[in-house]
Amino acid sequence: MIKKLHLQTHVTALCIVKPHFLLEGCGGFLNLYNLDSNELLESLDIFRGARIHGIQYSSHNETVVAFGGKLLAVVALNRSQSAVSRLKILQKSSETDWIRDAKFVNDGDYLVTLTSHNKVLIQKTTSKAEIIEVQGDEQCILYCGKILGDHLSQLTILAGTVFGNILVWAASTSQKDKPLFHRLTGHNGVIFSINYDEISQTIISTSDDRSVRTWSLLFEDEKPSSFNLWSLFQRAKIQAKYELYGHEARVWNSVVMRQNQCDSALVASLGEDSRVCLWDLTSGTLFSKFDAHPGTSVWAAVWDQLRKLLVTAGGDGSTRIWNVNHLQETTCRQLKLPEEGQVPRLVVVTSTGYYRYLVFSQQGIIYGWNTDTQLWTSLFQDERLGNGSVLDSDGRTVIFGTRTGAVFVFVSGPSLELLTTHQLEKSKIYSVHLVASGQFMACLDNGRLLLLNIFDGNDSEPKTRFILPEGKQRWPSCILATQSRFMMGDREGSLHLYSTKKETPLQSFLNIHGKNGLTDIKSDPLGRNLYYTSGRDGHVGLWHLTDDQNKLELLSLTNTSLGWIARLRWINHQLTYLAFQSDRFVVWSSQQQRSLMQVPCGGGHRSWDFDVTSDVTLLFIKDKHIYEHRRPLSGVFSSSLPGRCGGHSKSVCRGRFIGFNEPLILTGSEDTTMRLSRLEKRSAQSLTIITKHVSSVRALAVKQLGDRSGTWLSISAGGRAQLSVGLLTLSGQGDQIHVIHHDVRTHFLRGWLRRTTNKPWIHCGDHPSLIPDPETRYMDVDVVDRGDRNFHIIAACSDSFIRIFSLALDGCRLDLFHELSFHNCCVLQVKVVADAYGNSILFSTGTNGRLAVWNITLLEEDKGIEPIGSLQVHQSGINSLDCQWVDVDRMLILTGGDDNALICSQVEISCERNVLELIDQQKQFPHAAQISGVAMLSNNLCVSVSLDQRLILWKQRDTQLTCLSTICCDVSDIQGLDVFPGTTKSLVMVYGQGIQVFEVDDSTSVIQNLEYPSATIVDPLSA
Repeated sequence: MIKKLHLQTHVTALCIVKPHFLLEGCGGFLNLYNLDSNELLESLDIFRGARIHGIQYSSHNETVVAFGGKLLAVVALNRSQSAVSRLKILQKSSETDWIRDAKFVNDGDYLVTLTSHNKVLIQKTTSKAEIIEVQGDEQCILYCGKILGDHLSQLTILAGTVFGNILVWAASTSQKDKPLFHRLTGHNGVIFSINYDEISQTIISTSDDRSVRTWSLLFEDEKPSSFNLWSLFQRAKIQAKYELYGHEARVWNSVVMRQNQCDSALVASLGEDSRVCLWDLTSGTLFSKFDAHPGTSVWAAVWDQLRKLLVTAGGDGSTRIWNVNHLQETTCRQLKLPEEGQVPRLVVVTSTGYYRYLVFSQQGIIYGWNTDTQLWTSLFQDERLGNGSVLDSDGRTVIFGTRTGAVFVFVSGPSLELLTTHQLEKSKIYSVHLVASGQFMACLDNGRLLLLNIFDGNDSEPKTRFILPEGKQRWPSCILATQSRFMMGDREGSLHLYSTKKETPLQSFLNIHGKNGLTDIKSDPLGRNLYYTSGRDGHVGLWHLTDDQNKLELLSLTNTSLGWIARLRWINHQLTYLAFQSDRFVVWSSQQQRSLMQVPCGGGHRSWDFDVTSDVTLLFIKDKHIYEHRRPLSGVFSSSLPGRCGGHSKSVCRGRFIGFNEPLILTGSEDTTMRLSRLEKRSAQSLTIITKHVSSVRALAVKQLGDRSGTWLSISAGGRAQLSVGLLTLSGQGDQIHVIHHDVRTHFLRGWLRRTTNKPWIHCGDHPSLIPDPETRYMDVDVVDRGDRNFHIIAACSDSFIRIFSLALDGCRLDLFHELSFHNCCVLQVKVVADAYGNSILFSTGTNGRLAVWNITLLEEDKGIEPIGSLQVHQSGINSLDCQWVDVDRMLILTGGDDNALICSQVEISCERNVLELIDQQKQFPHAAQISGVAMLSNNLCVSVSLDQRLILWKQRDTQLTCLSTICCDVSDIQGLDVFPGTTKSLVMVYGQGIQVFEVDDSTSVIQNLEYPSATIVDPLSA
């Protein structure tokens, strides 16, 4: 009846299984991946609502034990390539206490479990023998624990208590022999993880106090065998070694990384601050640190010693794979010029030739970097190459344009050879570009462009002349040649298409990349007439050039949230963005949706060059000095290890389906972004990220425009009283869906505030100022089509008002039209429906449990209105509402509230008679927590979801509800649901700490076969 389809939520557990498998715990699902192909092989729902917090694998019996909360499951893993089903549940159990660790011992014959009250449970796996309980002498609450030893006779427990102590004790089956070997103190908060490195005999702990601590085992006499753990810990003196601080928030876990048995180890600590810190276990120094999952916690990590990979998992639902070379912190090396006073202006990295780097000084001297002597050599000098010159390079050919109209062309080889010079006009050259084999384009004053052959003399005429449209900065920033066409991007963010037969553009897209400049244009290497553009606005555009090459079509315009994208590169068959974020240079993978490399360089307003010919090289100028940053190629780019992309970094506040060729999902989150995602396999893949809110996005509404195919009106609202309107244009299908988001208008609710000042010379005390209202939040929005591309937007506000905005798409106007006041409390929900007579009826709910009904058909701007009527439906806030007409004047209303009640009401509504009358009402309490979402489906079905993570399907007969089916969601802190109706099957999406999509079979034949007499709630562990 209800089937789980897609899930994107916190990934909290990882485990490597040789030779090439990765086990992942995502919610209650155990996922099996192939590390070599990054393919999801199988997914098994083992906990049905609870999260998996730990995964352990035993190679002796090829069995996996997974645990989370009080639940534990034993799963058989078939590693055979020909296996039809690789994962099979052998055993599931529910303990009376929280499980902190579990492990197979005695070659898989026994399963040992450590619980939160410092108790060890020992169970034989080959038979249903009685469970042996070993209670530690100190009965305290544990936040974490680690089971050491591969045999029952050597079981040693490392237990982290809520008081910040680490207990080391022997879990002996003898009731008298349970010695406490050590009590380690030092942490100033609860301990979240304990790990043990057998080679260096070091205990590593992480804590709430933001620290990582290491503890060394010391021996006064001969060191006992490491296989005899009881003797080892009994004779050892454990001494605190290092107290490591590198995180800005709590530290959840740690992983020991060692490339082989002889190497010194690194410790990777995982923080709430999104960061992974790498520490040298021997010296305690910080090796490097990086943001693994920006904006969210890093929950789990595992080290693959065979492939030298670190795999991390985070709260954004992603699993990311890091090459060991990527983890190495590399610094920038300064390359000093030989002469004092020489100031570098421009730098070039060559892909061929003896001199790897070229630098051009303000005095017009060209220096080449000799890789043998590691010194700069003066190669060429001309004062015209000084201040004001511009250049372009393809790695081999370097072309210069000067302030006097001269053009210099150099070729990098055994030496730097001056190939030719051109004197164009006595005019400054604003930009120069290598556009095709043997051709270049130069821009003179007033936007005049000349296309010339490199080998033609000074007296030769240009092959073609072009002119840019009027603008303040009238020169191109990038040019791409394609047959007889030229695509040009200028400094004002516009894109132009030119033909060699016409001086003016065939087509122009003004300010398509904002007003700060279009930075690069690249063609698709597969030759499908597809082209990519980037800009300083952080967007990447995808374009299609028609077969006659006379028209460009914008397919998508994606916000990457990178800020300033400087260049695009195709590297290892994937599109890579070279961008600047604040003072850092960032290499970003569009396929993996993550940063591959970051270099602190000072920002984008400088000369720089980037090359990946033999290694990854960044050359840049900072503070009038030249710096080089190099990394191994394998440490940055690895096409076979993309990992799994994630979603929002914080809780999803609202989600809506968009019915395109396939169902898409638009979500708004506390991380202030919106994402349009496509459902694929068992997760969701982001198509575009929309960043225009300054606070959390709490409300969403979408409406398809009838006059434009594939275009949706999207309204988003949330904190800081911000309301934004945009247009989403979709094209393509499958994995080739293209998205264009056009921002129409953003509105901030503002109020009058009289400014006061202690400065008598500023006379503003009597003048009111219009300031943003930071206190009011929009809780919900809905939209009404008024025709002629005009709309009314109804917003529920936290200050007790219902605000109605007037939207005109043609004029891009968004104005506050009317305010309705009734509830005298926070308004939680608004919903507009039409009756049989064409009237627009508004339903509004508040935190006082009251439902109000309004007639907003003939709303006038300056005339106040009162509701038709109101009903006290719930005792407290009404979080969700849905309704259906059953007759001309009768309606069924389904509501869920903070009082845990699910109420179905039948009412009579008449706008002509101004009547609201309650006919019948039925109340149920099927959930154990507040109800956050309800919806009505076809065939008299409805669904409800609650913070108790239960999704219930109901059969509705008038106001009577009968439970048909219940399923546990894997998303916690559920904020609501949305429904995508189908002919026989509907999709239901719940959202909160992630998103999950269910398929509901609402066909009549299936419903008739179900007979549930009452709303019996199904145990998550059953079946």
